[in-house]
Amino acid sequence: MRHFIIGLIFLLLLAGCETNPPSEIAYNRLPESGDSVNGEILFTAQGCIACHMQGATGAPELANFADRAGSTVEGESAREYTFYAIVEPARHIAEGYGNAMPNTYDSSMTAQELADLIAYLLDL
Repeated sequence: MRHFIIGLIFLLLLAGCETNPPSEIAYNRLPESGDSVNGEILFTAQGCIACHMQGATGAPELANFADRAGSTVEGESAREYTFYAIVEPARHIAEGYGNAMPNTYDSSMTAQELADLIAYLLDL
């Protein structure tokens, strides 16, 4: 009986977790280019730096991110991978990490701001 109750609680918790809704901003709606200087400002202002810092253990470090981004998912460019990593983070979870990244950046940032943030990340 105890295992049944624990299992039921676990299932209820899972049911309450939001999966990975599609982004409010479509990838093909991003501006062609972004401003990496503004992207760096956004990286700090949006709180990304709190988890993605050098020596981080709860989120992947972003040193040499651009080198990895283009080859992480077959058929996705570095820019496309980065877009989805930001707005639909559960779509591709980095090995060794959980799904702790918020999936609200597409509603708290404009398409231009996302393009700026992506430009910054791809300049790292």
